[in-house]
Amino acid sequence: MVLLMVDTGTRVKNKKFRRTPGSKTVIHYSRDKKSTAKCAVTGVILQGTGNQTKSDSRKDAKSKRRPSVKFGGVLSSKVRREVWDNYVLVKENKKEINDVPSKIKQYVESQTKKVSK
Repeated sequence: MVLLMVDTGTRVKNKKFRRTPGSKTVIHYSRDKKSTAKCAVTGVILQGTGNQTKSDSRKDAKSKRRPSVKFGGVLSSKVRREVWDNYVLVKENKKEINDVPSKIKQYVESQTKKVSK
């Protein structure tokens, strides 16, 4: 009985069997690509964030991985603007926290809790 060592580099990759023009069957190894970052509220693809694997993105500086604004890499700019508008209205007592739309309520609440501490 012969035991073969598995190559650790190809062990984690997906196998696809492909037939070559010379009628041989070969194995092509590939890793799945990471999906693009999407907005947590609307599902829109976020700008300024790549779709690299975790090991590739860890090599970059933190400022290159995602935009350096509040909720950068989580919310789209349109939703982020809506959160800040509602936050200001709640802070100035022109709007109750219960009147904030439910889809962005948790983000407005997280900001009001940080300020009150």
